[in-house]
Amino acid sequence: RRSPATSGSCSRSSEGGRPSGYGVIPTSGTDYSIPEVGITPYLRWGLLPISRRLAGMRTYLPRTVDDELARALRTSGAVVIKGPRACGKTETARRAAASEIGLDQDTAVMALSAADPRLLLDGATPRLLDEWQAVPGVWNAVRHAVDDRGARGQFILTGSATPEEDARRHSGAGRMRNLTMRTMTLSECGAPAAPASLGALLDGALEPSSGTAATVADYVSWMVRGGWPGRLDLEADDAAEAVASYVDEMSEHDYPLVGGPRRDPRRFRAFLAAYAGLVAQPASLAAVRRRMGEITGRRPADSLVSELHDFAARLFLVEDQPAWAARLRSRTPLIQTPKRHLADPSLALALLGAGASRLLNDPQTLGIVLESQAVHDLRVAAQAARMRGVFHLRDAKGRDEIDVVVEARDGRWAGFEVRLSHRAVDDAAAVLRDEELLRTILEGLVRFSKFRLDQLLQFLLCQNKSPLSIIIPYIIHHFD
Repeated sequence: RRSPATSGSCSRSSEGGRPSGYGVIPTSGTDYSIPEVGITPYLRWGLLPISRRLAGMRTYLPRTVDDELARALRTSGAVVIKGPRACGKTETARRAAASEIGLDQDTAVMALSAADPRLLLDGATPRLLDEWQAVPGVWNAVRHAVDDRGARGQFILTGSATPEEDARRHSGAGRMRNLTMRTMTLSECGAPAAPASLGALLDGALEPSSGTAATVADYVSWMVRGGWPGRLDLEADDAAEAVASYVDEMSEHDYPLVGGPRRDPRRFRAFLAAYAGLVAQPASLAAVRRRMGEITGRRPADSLVSELHDFAARLFLVEDQPAWAARLRSRTPLIQTPKRHLADPSLALALLGAGASRLLNDPQTLGIVLESQAVHDLRVAAQAARMRGVFHLRDAKGRDEIDVVVEARDGRWAGFEVRLSHRAVDDAAAVLRDEELLRTILEGLVRFSKFRLDQLLQFLLCQNKSPLSIIIPYIIHHFD
């Protein structure tokens, strides 16, 4: 849906001043267009690193969520964009808004709005209400305005924190649509991507790629820098310092805002550091608690860890990867502990104190963080493709696992293994073909699902790599 760049700068089209290109240096014969749903943003690298290509530029790079926002405005009276601070919510919302007001500014208008939040709603629509949580009364005002006007696409609300539940605040169900926005994927940051989509993968129409010319050092630089729109022009080490400062600011300023002024920021930072040490691993909150004890020298109470997790989730700093089951109500013996992830892999690296050079010398940590990056990018693609979610699978004995499972709403799914080296591709493929793991999945599908037999057979025939020696006995046994 977006045209590739044809020059070294980002040109403006005649329709609403939107950019028609990406502001990148083209390579002859290379298509720099970002696919509608990119799942392989790692395939061919251009002539210059991202920071050099974006140096001196201040332009909007298209985001996958742009189309989702346009779609949401067509179907809802108001759209609430949620996501971590500095992930680009305001700039993305401005692209679709006709007027805006920042609610976290100390102005005379804001003083009046405390008495009557409806004053904030006057303006051309869609009207952007940035950092809406700063004026709690604006939520109900928007809800009533949507009801009164009876029109769609009236308001866009953006916020970097979810305020505490208030009995006086209506849920907004039926009037407001939530839209999650994450930091930028590698593709959105400018790394050229081969055309790829989750839909094509599930339909069996996705052609294999030819690999990537990017080096391990390229990936390290990208992950250390992170997907923060305002820092793409920085070198990796400078960006790492900025991310570390971001963590300090969130701990010392934003955390007390949601947790209360008497909260100790050091405990919150210790919690985030413990999370970083468990990134991309199935870990209970008890494991997070033990890791916090190792960091601080004093093991915290169970209730404190649960509270800190809630505060981190409300600030959109953590996003866990739930366990997957082969059916909606599974009894299969699979581990249900979620894998832990921070909002961006760069946060984990900043909390671990791992710069580019140190990460290059620690392949185990590098592989784990690469998996977290892949999960992050797949989440963006899965949301755009209206998938049910992004999960992981691991049996109770810990012998078999799939790093990432993306499931469509109709029950189709795709498994992904993440490996640091191309030399490990065959091993990763063997995991996805593992007979014992397939046996567990099929048992859940066949024994407990409500599929008709013909539907099940059609599903199984689509799995062209599944051994029929396993499939047929289960069909005979469970449909005797």
